[in-house]
Amino acid sequence: MSSDTSNIQGFSMRPAMTAGAVTGCLMLFSSLLPFAQIISLCVFCGGIYYGTGLYRKHLGSVHFGRLFGGGVLTAFFSSVIIAFAVYILVKAVNPSLLGKYLTAAEQMLKSSELPGETVSRTMEQFRYLISPGFLSFAVIISYTLTGVLAALICSLFHVRLNAPTRS
Repeated sequence: MSSDTSNIQGFSMRPAMTAGAVTGCLMLFSSLLPFAQIISLCVFCGGIYYGTGLYRKHLGSVHFGRLFGGGVLTAFFSSVIIAFAVYILVKAVNPSLLGKYLTAAEQMLKSSELPGETVSRTMEQFRYLISPGFLSFAVIISYTLTGVLAALICSLFHVRLNAPTRS
């Protein structure tokens, strides 16, 4: 048995880690540009396509399941980098950001026609859920689930593009 911990039963995670790190860093840089959400989504999908291509190149001829798994792992590793950046942003760089968000949410709830007890109970739940750790966890789940769809499409493209042609 190999001492390489990134290789589990012939399934190497190194291409996913590489593509995930590149994708996560590019997404962080793209968040500084105009139209950041659209550009970031394009970078995310392109990174997953790149990750599935690395898997195909690294493993040779592979089936759809391996490519799909590699794409999901790429999405996961890039989401971990984004979540770390969100945690640093909310915890260290701009700690008042959550307070501003909670104040805006409370004002919106008070302007609605909800009873005062409901507003206070809802704000208690918001304060519990809106924390740097929970936001980071939500980012990981959100980007990984979005990555499942992107990995599905990208894996289909890689399998389809490299299928043998019939004569």
